[in-house]
Amino acid sequence: MRSRINPACWIALSLTVIFVLTSCGSKRVAPPPAGKAFQVPWGAVPLERWDPTFKNTFERHLIEGLQMRLREHHKKAPGKPIILRGLALSGGGSHGAYGAGVLIGWTDAGTRPEFDVVTGISTGALTATAVFLGPKYDDSLRMYTKVTNKDIFKSRGLLAVLLNDSMYDSAPLRELIAKQIDEEVLQAVAREYARGRRLFIGTVNLDAQAFTIWNMGLIASSDRPDKLERYRDVILASASVPVVFPPVYIPVEVGGKTYRQMHVDGGAREMIFFPQFIQNFDKAVAEAGFSSADVHGEIYVLFNGRIAARGTYEPVPPRALNIMEVVARTFQRANTISSIYQIWVGGLTHRLAIHITDIAPEYKNLQEDMEFNRDDMKRLFDYGYNRSVKGEAWWTQPAVEDYREIIRKINPWNVIGEMEARPELRRLEMWRPKE
Repeated sequence: MRSRINPACWIALSLTVIFVLTSCGSKRVAPPPAGKAFQVPWGAVPLERWDPTFKNTFERHLIEGLQMRLREHHKKAPGKPIILRGLALSGGGSHGAYGAGVLIGWTDAGTRPEFDVVTGISTGALTATAVFLGPKYDDSLRMYTKVTNKDIFKSRGLLAVLLNDSMYDSAPLRELIAKQIDEEVLQAVAREYARGRRLFIGTVNLDAQAFTIWNMGLIASSDRPDKLERYRDVILASASVPVVFPPVYIPVEVGGKTYRQMHVDGGAREMIFFPQFIQNFDKAVAEAGFSSADVHGEIYVLFNGRIAARGTYEPVPPRALNIMEVVARTFQRANTISSIYQIWVGGLTHRLAIHITDIAPEYKNLQEDMEFNRDDMKRLFDYGYNRSVKGEAWWTQPAVEDYREIIRKINPWNVIGEMEARPELRRLEMWRPKE
């Protein structure tokens, strides 16, 4: 059965009623003035490309955290190779049940590592804090076996898309986030941040059409009285599918005035991301007093969906909305491949190993990603769990040293074909946890 809130369908529908929206839409509260230079709200990452005069750049901040991690790893196991690990959590709605199963299965297998950097978008943003804090918080990941549609959204009526900023009300999701993220959780995140570990969430600022990265550890460590509200708002914004759920209006102070930026699901720009600090990886290692031969890096990409191409026909009905829906999904798939490819290239060119997990074609009757059916999610959770416990969830591309081999490995014709191939045809290695 097709989802009654298929996001691609509603995005397609929105294109057909845009002329109505412009005349009947709800009023914005304190929008940023048109033409005014883009400003970064507190807690978001100030990137050099937005403001070349900014000195304390995102990259520098990441390097400092990376160096703290190097020293801690060295102190725990002097003389042994240091492995730094990053984890990127994708969007995918109810398909987040797969990732939750993989992570808890990984815990139960006794081989799940502590990650130095964790990123999340959309459904990945909902789980990122618990994953960042470690197995102690695994119970919160089990929400994917307990929630239903009513725990995530409620209807605004048939005319909502014409009169409001979304078709559905996400108040239940906001309440769910509030139950999971409290002052105690923020204190735990702040403690890990002080150890040099980093947690980032991605949203899209629609007013500036800018992908925005939020430093959640910085927010949690702040003395501001609104830090808990900001932390929750960022997670909600990252999970707010445009048109389906309302945007989150995040305040920004400029020249003594407060404006409200419109933020939505980070998946509108990137389905999964990993910060580009890896371009300074060797520099960070050298500055910390270590040799690049003593330090190894790994990036884990947990994709809550299918990467492999479908490989079968599903004839499209000859109706405008159906065609527009399939076109929207085609664009979304291209966005997914592009996001993963960026991580792939960035990792390999800096001699990092890449591990990827996704829902294999063998898994049949995958529910719509915006249909929160407990039975379907429990089945998907169990699938991810069992694959992880057996050491069959991840396929990997080992780090490559020879630059000629790197050039071959990052060739998009080879890489994208490899990712889209059925698992049994992939030439990449199956990663298994070390005993």
